[in-house]
Amino acid sequence: MKALAGTGALVRLALRRERIVMPAWIALVVLFVVGTASYYADLFPTEQARANYAEEIRSVPALRAFGGQIFDPSSEAVAIWRASDTAYALIGLIALLSVVRHTRAEEESGRQELLGAGVVGRYAPLTASLVVAWGAVSVAGMLVSLGLVVLVGLEPVGSLAFGLAIVAVGWVFAAVASLTAQVFERSRTAIGAAAAVLGASYVLRFVADGSGWFWLKWLTPIGWSHFVRPFAGERWWVLGLSLAAFLVMAGVSYLLVARRDFGSGLLPDRLGPATGPGLRGPLALAWRLQRGLLLGWMIGLGAAGVLFGGLVGAATSSPELVTQSPELQEFIRRYTDSPDATLQQAFLWLICLMFGYTVALYPALATLRLRSEEVAGHAEPVLATAVGRLRWAGSHLAFAALGTAAVMAAGGTTAGLAYGLVGGDLATQFPRVLAGALIQVPAVWVLGGVTMLAFGVLPRFAVAVSWAGFLFIQFFEVLGPILGVDFGVVETLVPFFHLPKILSGGEFTATPLVMLTGVTLLLTAAGLFAFGRRDIA
Repeated sequence: MKALAGTGALVRLALRRERIVMPAWIALVVLFVVGTASYYADLFPTEQARANYAEEIRSVPALRAFGGQIFDPSSEAVAIWRASDTAYALIGLIALLSVVRHTRAEEESGRQELLGAGVVGRYAPLTASLVVAWGAVSVAGMLVSLGLVVLVGLEPVGSLAFGLAIVAVGWVFAAVASLTAQVFERSRTAIGAAAAVLGASYVLRFVADGSGWFWLKWLTPIGWSHFVRPFAGERWWVLGLSLAAFLVMAGVSYLLVARRDFGSGLLPDRLGPATGPGLRGPLALAWRLQRGLLLGWMIGLGAAGVLFGGLVGAATSSPELVTQSPELQEFIRRYTDSPDATLQQAFLWLICLMFGYTVALYPALATLRLRSEEVAGHAEPVLATAVGRLRWAGSHLAFAALGTAAVMAAGGTTAGLAYGLVGGDLATQFPRVLAGALIQVPAVWVLGGVTMLAFGVLPRFAVAVSWAGFLFIQFFEVLGPILGVDFGVVETLVPFFHLPKILSGGEFTATPLVMLTGVTLLLTAAGLFAFGRRDIA
């Protein structure tokens, strides 16, 4: 057992490092699921209301795509329908970030080599990271089950099944991250690869439910948890698929740990040319550092645009169903600016908003490259030359700003092509959808400005601030009503709600775009000013 020596000490060390972040993640999952379930249980108090809502979901492919199938019109199944897919994706993100942080990131920083010089076995870091991640997702799942029973009053067996379905997704993506941490030499690449698997899993589930090809969900771990069917005739055996996937991928990870060199990955970083051609200034260096992130985001959003645009283009809905449904009427009210707008137009605008919500993370990550370069000690040699602080920071901010536009253009282009080709009106719909995607850019920039301000004023907390802002954008629309905050307040605080809804009946106006751009410039300027006056690292 020498290979596992020191595992307990590493678990305690990881728990100490996660003592603030991990409880916050777990609280977010529990609050979101329990609050959403309570909100929907109160929204449909009668059996007839629940049955009508379940029928709406079954009849509208786009509704199924965004939330998944609803297997039973019971109050419990309807209550958890809205929360399930988001909870599965969120718990997968928590697990993969935790595992990479305590494996590949520790090797990359050199701390694990110092620990390995003591009584620490070869398998101890990987085992400790999996124990911590498995423990965290298990606590989250069990607290969700307990909250559904005690606070919402749902049936215990279905609540337990839903909690275990959440845990199962965490198992799988903890193992995915353990595998990518062995394959890739850099933690950023390992996180990106694991997150790409998570994103592909969500998109495949989305397409399966939206298209009616439900068998596709058997190819995705998120789909497996949907097929557990809490409160609708639980299928406990489906949890075995997630456990088997965890054991297989974790086993392969242990084999790779034993066979690769310490500090390197199965696929080591490709060495660059010795002469550094083209690196004639900070902008060229920033391009060299940012290009992988930018190209990855463009490819990912471009692929998503094909699927989402084609799906909405093929979706049809009954006008009578919309007229009879107060829930669909409220949905149209929120995402359109015209009484004549259709449900399809509302979903098209919602897809552009989803692109914006997701891409909001890109300028934050591009800006955080400044912090990683500073912590790694790479910034100081650059700043020791004739390159000033503002020029160095501005080179990365240029890619945060222009890269955002490029990523949104990639998603808008493919979504517009798919939507126009499927609907048979490419010449009209393509420029509209592309404009709908590009109009999100000023709102996306705001989180980049917040990140720059945090980097300048509170550099140690810049990562936490950027993630908090990103999660605020993702969940405040849902958590606001749960916490008793009026939706009108949400519209004021979230920058995306200030955009003109040009795809769903709204008239174009440049005023909100100019204002959002001005807010970003003010935040960025304040961050640059603070960065110019503080010490490096």
